[in-house]
Amino acid sequence: MLDLLRVNGVANLFGAHGVGKTFLAWVWHKEWQRFGFGLIAYFPLASLITPNERCRFAIVDNLLSHRDFIRDAIRQCRLCGYERILLITAHAAADQLPKVRLDLTDADKEQVIERLRRLGYPPFAEQPRDLWECVVPSL
Repeated sequence: MLDLLRVNGVANLFGAHGVGKTFLAWVWHKEWQRFGFGLIAYFPLASLITPNERCRFAIVDNLLSHRDFIRDAIRQCRLCGYERILLITAHAAADQLPKVRLDLTDADKEQVIERLRRLGYPPFAEQPRDLWECVVPSL
């Protein structure tokens, strides 16, 4: 993913609900020093994209994968001065840009559940289908 962003400037991270896309974005936003792009702006929705003079890298989450939404988000980011853009969608972006699919395996879920238990937070669902069900109580 990092190499794709370095070379292309734009990439799409996609995957089903609850596989960890947003968590990964939060980690990148918080641990920006590790990646060599400078400060990272995180936007949970494309409608919230705004300039940030201290950032040259933007992450746009919860974006629809249709080409019009992808191109509009890229245009908004470019107008705000972002040089690197990571677009997070549930389905592969319907446009010509590098894409990385994030999958969640049973081993991944077990590792997260075990770590949560060690921290004193058992999963909320008996058999969680995704990572959200590990950490969010059902209503």
